[in-house]
Amino acid sequence: MKKLLNSWAIRLNLLAIAAAATAVAAHHMTWVTLGLALAVYGIIAWRREGVQALRIARILTAFAILIEVWYSGGFDRWPLLAAGMLVTCFFAVADVASKGLNVEYLQSVNLDVERTTGERWSTPPMIGHLTNVLAVLYVLSAIHSGPGAFTTDLALLVLAIVGFGWIGRAVLRGYLQRRRVSHPIDGRVMDAVERLRPRFVIHFAGGRESEYQLAMWLPYFDRVGDPYMVIIRDRYLFDGIAALTRAPIVLVPAQSVLDTILPDSVRACYYVNHAVKNAQLIKLDNYLHVQLMHGDSDKAISRSPVSLMYDRVFVAGQAGVDRYHRHGVDIPNYKFKKIGRPQLHDLQVGRRQRLPEARPTVLYTPTWTGLTADVNYSSLREGKAIVEALLERGVDLIFRTHPYTRTNAAYFALAEEIKAIVAADAARTGRPHLWGAQAETEVTLTECINAADVAISDISGTASDWLYSGRPFAMTDPKGFGPSYLEEFPLAKAAYLLDPDAGNIEQVLDELLLTDSKEELRAEVREYYLGDIAPDELIPLFAKEVKATYAHPVRKVATGESALPPAPVA
Repeated sequence: MKKLLNSWAIRLNLLAIAAAATAVAAHHMTWVTLGLALAVYGIIAWRREGVQALRIARILTAFAILIEVWYSGGFDRWPLLAAGMLVTCFFAVADVASKGLNVEYLQSVNLDVERTTGERWSTPPMIGHLTNVLAVLYVLSAIHSGPGAFTTDLALLVLAIVGFGWIGRAVLRGYLQRRRVSHPIDGRVMDAVERLRPRFVIHFAGGRESEYQLAMWLPYFDRVGDPYMVIIRDRYLFDGIAALTRAPIVLVPAQSVLDTILPDSVRACYYVNHAVKNAQLIKLDNYLHVQLMHGDSDKAISRSPVSLMYDRVFVAGQAGVDRYHRHGVDIPNYKFKKIGRPQLHDLQVGRRQRLPEARPTVLYTPTWTGLTADVNYSSLREGKAIVEALLERGVDLIFRTHPYTRTNAAYFALAEEIKAIVAADAARTGRPHLWGAQAETEVTLTECINAADVAISDISGTASDWLYSGRPFAMTDPKGFGPSYLEEFPLAKAAYLLDPDAGNIEQVLDELLLTDSKEELRAEVREYYLGDIAPDELIPLFAKEVKATYAHPVRKVATGESALPPAPVA
């Protein structure tokens, strides 16, 4: 329920319903109705929502104002009623208008797009801003009920007629263009992309709040030094990615646009997940398609058969190659490139330097639940016992949850309960624990690793990232793999294993904080998973391998080299 109420759509719908209910049932509460209406339209304008967004809230609010104006002023305020009808009717058909406006428009940032003044005033964002302003003025005119109200009402009606006339012209032009051209496209953006001459593109689609998957790679693509472009496929990801980079970005919602937007300068396309929409670009065989993924781990997603459709698969080390082979995913060896993890270039390797009397710092990083129960490796159900045992040891704790934790209400509640325990201990003891935003958004994972002496991780990419540091760590087993754990997740050979219920937490903490009997084994597993690459070599190696993917014209020829040995002759 808490997650539901955090949605702006739900909040604004509730405000709009309250405004309509007040207008119908309580005619003497004019200020309540108009105050709620102003809140709805004011928030929508502040958030710069597009034409089609939040239609229910917008329609209900416009309807509430109409009722209030009719009861309070009647036909004497006919200009305001007429303007209100225009506003209400427009929001009722906003989806149709949005389709017409988007026929020949692509949203972009950090791209040198040249548009005339008329074109800029006809773009969907500008028209969205115009309708938001008209809606706010509609409420303000309804509030102004004293002397001069008729003049204000008439002025609003004129603005509404002019504004919606301009919008109608733009919508009609879009639909006429669709009748003339089978697949219309934004020529201004196409020209700008042609001038940019990108050498490669990054294709990004995915679920809500998945921006982190691309965010971890963007700084390293910037270090390559050649022009590139990010193609975003889902509108809800656009603003989040735009805030993270100065690289050119284009929102490409349609297959027809995707088929034509890339200039001949592009030779390679990069991907950071297995989003379904990736296939829409991979089907174009005149590019080299490269899968990066968004972390190196022994999770099933890191050896998915879906990787077979890519021309290259970048992995951290030999473990990334063997992971596919071990599970029968027959990717030819020539497709793999071992690049380490450039994200670890700032990671401190070896034991932290601290005073002998200083308290050790422990990093605990439970993962999320996964999309299905069979890949739910999260230890949050045992997290309370783990955290309480750590606090009893008198350590400083960094509690960092996965960005997707909030997508599951039950596990989000478990995380919040643990954060409350950590906060209470910090208040009682004065120990500088980190939790919540200060451990999850205000600092990077690398900064958390550099600040910790030991770690407790689930089956996730965090474990292999921590492994690069060479310091002790433990791994959880919430699914109860038991004896098959090491076979399924070989990285855990370097870790101290917790029982499914964390019942052996005290013994594991003794190893982490006192004895550490796996120090030599950790070094061997570290090289197997992450390669023998020094921190200062990680970024140059990544840049070199990226450049190699577009250094020559794309010519796809099978080498005949298979991942698996040939079957014996009978």
